Amino acid sequence: MNFQFKRCLMNDIAITGMGIISPLGTGRESFWESCRNAKSGLKRITTFDTHSFPCNIAGLVEDFQPGQYMKPNVYRRLSRISRMAVAAGIEAIQDSGLILDGIDRERVAVIMGTAYGASSRVEDFYISLLRDGPRGAQPLLFPETVPNAPASHIAIFHRILGPNTTFCQNELSAENAILYAKTLLLNDIVDVALVGGAEEISEMLHSCYSDVGSLNTLQSGEGQPILPKRGGGLVLGEGAGILVMERKSFAIERGAKIYGLLRSGIISGGSASIGHYEIDGEQMRRAMVTVLDRSGIGPTEIDQIDLSANLSGELDRMEHHQVKKVFTQKQNKIRVTPLKYLMGDFGGAGIIRAAAILLSLYRQEPLPVVNLDTLVGEGDTALEWHIPPAQDIRSTLMTTSTFGGGSASMIFSKA
Repeated sequence: MNFQFKRCLMNDIAITGMGIISPLGTGRESFWESCRNAKSGLKRITTFDTHSFPCNIAGLVEDFQPGQYMKPNVYRRLSRISRMAVAAGIEAIQDSGLILDGIDRERVAVIMGTAYGASSRVEDFYISLLRDGPRGAQPLLFPETVPNAPASHIAIFHRILGPNTTFCQNELSAENAILYAKTLLLNDIVDVALVGGAEEISEMLHSCYSDVGSLNTLQSGEGQPILPKRGGGLVLGEGAGILVMERKSFAIERGAKIYGLLRSGIISGGSASIGHYEIDGEQMRRAMVTVLDRSGIGPTEIDQIDLSANLSGELDRMEHHQVKKVFTQKQNKIRVTPLKYLMGDFGGAGIIRAAAILLSLYRQEPLPVVNLDTLVGEGDTALEWHIPPAQDIRSTLMTTSTFGGGSASMIFSKA
């Protein structure tokens, strides 16, 4: 065992709990059943009028009831995104077995990632401002318009006193949160970090993406199958997820179950024009190569590859090209998991994708996969998903890119 491999074992971060509110299901069991069987969470939008938009589908959360997690006097003033985030946090802490009264709350962090926060409350507040003027704008709406509101509500609900940070970097928001939490833990600044990602769909957000021509051009009628066009533009999603992260030694000492380990991770930046992904994908490839090297794991030892492909065409082609460059020994046998094809694309999606990886490692049931070349296919034919049988899964690579040029890669391993 080489020195670098020994060193990364000492730096392992354990994930001991999770809470999930997603288009693929609310709660771990419902989510995993849909994920494992590649059951799509894309649905026809019914919450606002879509007749003027080229796309009327999204990854919607439909089975979430905040009253199952908290009392009305707690959630009534919260935005939808804050409700989902607090609920996911409640589930994650319960799942982890943490007793917050038994630890120092100043050594517990809440780190969140969101691209746009409560976009519906931003719209509502702005409308009240236009309609009623500065003196008539609704003050109760304003606190939810700031992106760090979900993280703050989680801390208030659980009386957590440690670092509280929110990252907003488009599709890399949750990945930033994960890697920042890892830094806090390894530097012994905190013992536990509640790390999350959250986003909500609103008419304003859907309209903005539509106006810049980013959305999939799909109009689905009631009862019709939803088959978004590959390469035709992204489909928006929403949801919230929380992971409980701890140093492996801390988790073992308290006898916690461990879903899996975060072995290494990196964020890199490349050249991109406004609204587009990295031009050549070289920084995305560098991120993949770097995390493999830091983990002491070769490409042939990666059992699963979870990509951020989002039907946009531009990103999907770039990921296809760079994965083939890194995994040269697999070539035509490469299968990948583009989970956003099932749940839509949103700023906090990285947490939901990480949760899927961790459940796969813990249960030793592979993620559903498609052939890599599917990413460069076009049209609206049904995707051919493969459901592999249970098998030994040790390591999974997760990679993400965002418009604006940022890329991230992380490796999760079996505990």
